[in-house]
Amino acid sequence: MKYPKKAIILAAGYGARFLPLTLTKPKPLFPLWGKPALGHTLDLLKSWGVRDVLVNVHYHAGQILEYLQTVPVPGLRCQLSYEPDILGTGGALPKAHWFLDEDPFWMLNADVLADVSCKPLLESHHRHDSIATLWLHPDRGPRTVEHRNGLVTIFKSPVAGTEGTATFCGLQLLSPRILDFLPPTGFSSIIDTYENALIAGEKIGGVMVPGSYWADIGKPETYLATHQDMMTHPKWKKLIPRGKNPVPCGRNTTIAPDAVVIRSVLWDNVTLAPGARVENAIISEGLTIHGRASYMVMRADRIQDPGLARILKTLQWSPHATTVMPLPPRGSARTFTRLATPEKSAILVRYTLERPENGLYTRHARFLARCGVQVPEVLVDWPKEQVCVMDDAGETSLEHLVPTLSRSDSLALYKKTLDSVARLHSHATRAWRHHPTKLSMPFTRHLYEWEQNLFCEQFLGRHRPVSETTLTEIRRELARLIPAQLRAPRVIIHRDLQSSNVLVKDGLIFLIDFQGMRLGTAAYDLASLLCDPYVNLPDDMRDELLEYYLGLVPDPDPVRDLFWVAAVERLAQALGAFGRLGAVSTTSYFLKHIPAGVRQLQHALSHVPGMPRLKECLEG
Repeated sequence: MKYPKKAIILAAGYGARFLPLTLTKPKPLFPLWGKPALGHTLDLLKSWGVRDVLVNVHYHAGQILEYLQTVPVPGLRCQLSYEPDILGTGGALPKAHWFLDEDPFWMLNADVLADVSCKPLLESHHRHDSIATLWLHPDRGPRTVEHRNGLVTIFKSPVAGTEGTATFCGLQLLSPRILDFLPPTGFSSIIDTYENALIAGEKIGGVMVPGSYWADIGKPETYLATHQDMMTHPKWKKLIPRGKNPVPCGRNTTIAPDAVVIRSVLWDNVTLAPGARVENAIISEGLTIHGRASYMVMRADRIQDPGLARILKTLQWSPHATTVMPLPPRGSARTFTRLATPEKSAILVRYTLERPENGLYTRHARFLARCGVQVPEVLVDWPKEQVCVMDDAGETSLEHLVPTLSRSDSLALYKKTLDSVARLHSHATRAWRHHPTKLSMPFTRHLYEWEQNLFCEQFLGRHRPVSETTLTEIRRELARLIPAQLRAPRVIIHRDLQSSNVLVKDGLIFLIDFQGMRLGTAAYDLASLLCDPYVNLPDDMRDELLEYYLGLVPDPDPVRDLFWVAAVERLAQALGAFGRLGAVSTTSYFLKHIPAGVRQLQHALSHVPGMPRLKECLEG
């Protein structure tokens, strides 16, 4: 069996999920225990007998060229295929036709780490005479590929993640005749090309290799997790420094004795000052960390962003002394970035009007502050640029804090929160009636129906498929909840009052994410907070907190009477949102909240008669 001598590494991508880190370093050069990912890939190819490597480049091409020149791999001849316009995973091949000959060749992504034998792929390729043979993983990743008898049948499975599906690992063995299915120039996708080849009757192999290791480092969380995997993997253990708690770090790194590093990576010239705590973080070059840091961190003066420079000038903050820390994506057409100096910090919010309510956030913040509701202060508000900066209320939410507290301490925090909620429902409502400010559209029959449709389509449709007859009956059951909610007194409500939107800092409670503030029933907010899938409150604690709130408001009976109806409504909306957001890779973490949401909805349904079909559906 002849082993391929040539390989193509795809290294042209922008690395958008790592912004702002990729503004100064391309993703293939991100270090994995001191060696760039590209270096690990070259080592793997050399071990397979490859002698000629072509690296396609576009973004930060000069840095990749410099790395290949200064850190050559003995026995490998590396060349570049520069793309002035990025061509995609398929378009890279026609441009590289000069590099290919009549023999099969390897092609793989630069943002993976792999330990795999190439022999099973070679054997499958020759046995089936495939146009391509793909390495598949049965457990990790999105598992969108269906396969049978060693051949791929579907690339975009409608039942992704179920038994019989696998993930394409970004490594493939290709026949040169793949070029027949590619346009001669321009952007194209290799997956689209494979689908066209299948339609034409070509075979595409799909091989799972027992005992192999694969990691996609294309996202911050998987990049960090891969470092943890490497610590115990026989192939890479030799790279790990000796010591009780080794830290993946670059050159000239200084860590104070009392600094804490948890599941994080430090690049070159990083200093952790006394008391620093770095957790689940990537710290880029030249930074000094004084307090807490997480996710991704860069120095502001290294980011070529005129908007950021203008913001820092407005705040009168030095770019050299300011660190920039993007926060994980949330799912509301907004991005959040923590700006921090040794003395102070703030949250930069960039938003779109894809959801018009995003443009109301700062107006609502100022209104609530005037009404005595504790919210982060607005420091910068540029609506034309769709940018604002808020005072930093920290990152400690009820969601994360309550599981660590005693019952009495948790009760005290929730009661502080309910004090603020009561002011929102009463003081803010009275103030709005005298001096109205623009709110989001109030709760109407149409909005309740939209929430219920979200549940039926995005949750039931994806996670509890039912017959059309049963679905129609469930829609009717849910629709019966609407009249009572429309009859209830209307007050200004938060609309998304879950534990993740309540921050605790220095003993104070701060409400956030109130851009959807509108007129509705107070019971909806209470149900959002006390029947929250993020925090499983014991029944007696929920009852005590509900009674506490009812003692704060002048007209408690409508809230008491409607509480469980509103809980069913709100939990259905939440499960619909989890289903929709969970289908997107950047927010797939919402899927983990579905089981708790289902349990909470089942409990709420036990208090609401007349919904047998929905109860039956959830029992599975």
